[in-house]
Amino acid sequence: MRCIFLLSLLAIGCSKDQDTLKDTSQPAPVDTANKDTDSDSDTEDSGPIDTAPPVTNAPVIQTCDAYCEWHDIGDTYWQWTVACTVEDPDGLENIWNGNAIVRQNNNTIVEYLVACDTVGNCRTGFREETNNILCSQAPTYTFVMRVSDWDGNNSKPFSVKGRQK
Repeated sequence: MRCIFLLSLLAIGCSKDQDTLKDTSQPAPVDTANKDTDSDSDTEDSGPIDTAPPVTNAPVIQTCDAYCEWHDIGDTYWQWTVACTVEDPDGLENIWNGNAIVRQNNNTIVEYLVACDTVGNCRTGFREETNNILCSQAPTYTFVMRVSDWDGNNSKPFSVKGRQK
């Protein structure tokens, strides 16, 4: 009796599915949203489309310097300093903090937090041995700075080459 009952449900399910099948005599619509439009073999992926207007009240990094120098007070070591001056259309008291990405040969080595004050100075510092960022190779490093404000606006990245003092 159970077998007959299951078979009758299966038969009802099959007849219902067949009633809802679409006519396949017409070709299916072509999805052109991800169509490859150039001569290479990959599929296009342009990422999200940003339709928002550009942010005009984001912080702006004016200048940056990234240098390494010998620290000889107390403990002696090679010390890196990354320092920038910034402005914010909403006022310098609106500057929050930032980050500094250290790159060498187009590879990211490390990222550091950058502290900012209310007069437009942002900086970070670290010892050479912390991440093996050698002062003897200072010009081979690129420091990419970004700064944020309390409103959540982000500056454009600012790149500077390292130097040894």
